[in-house]
Amino acid sequence: MKQIPDYPNYAVTKDGRVWSYNRNKFIYCYPRETGSVVILYYEGLKFIKLVRRLVFEAFKGYSPEIVTHKDGNVFNNKLENLVGMSRAELNQKVCARPRKVRPICRVEIATGKLDLIEVRTKDKSYIKIRQAVQRKSLTSGGCFYYYPGEKEELVAEIKAHITTNQLSLEKLKCCDPYSPFIPVIKNHLKKHKKYLEILEKVKEE
Repeated sequence: MKQIPDYPNYAVTKDGRVWSYNRNKFIYCYPRETGSVVILYYEGLKFIKLVRRLVFEAFKGYSPEIVTHKDGNVFNNKLENLVGMSRAELNQKVCARPRKVRPICRVEIATGKLDLIEVRTKDKSYIKIRQAVQRKSLTSGGCFYYYPGEKEELVAEIKAHITTNQLSLEKLKCCDPYSPFIPVIKNHLKKHKKYLEILEKVKEE
């Protein structure tokens, strides 16, 4: 156990625990998205500190720009798992890391055929397919696109369009039975019902 620099009433262990000399016990570390934090007090002031940085600085004796984890687990604050580096070094490390491409389900509207594809940012179709996956558009290039396990979300979106079209059609028929928009809404309704029929037949493996 070693005293934390600038906080004489606290110490840390090599396995990432924080000790309070005033309370004579280990104190609770709070999990956050970026890692474990702990609340320290000095001269009546409250400080929230990252546990990984406290451990690194106490045992290594210097304060790097970045303290990160070898295994990628932001809650594993053991000394042997911590690495100090500059922000430039971290950026180089992130850029060199191979990126996993999330597979996407593609369903051809004309045939109902389902394929699992990978789309990379450099692909010409990336932006349009991404818009379809994010539900900014229902289709792209004559196909449906969605992430595996998210077909029901697309189905729900189409059902919502059908309901909206039906309500609009009923309202128009009552208020203005000769409205030129009635055929347009009917076409939308027919199209969305066809979309629903196609998707309901798709079987994901």
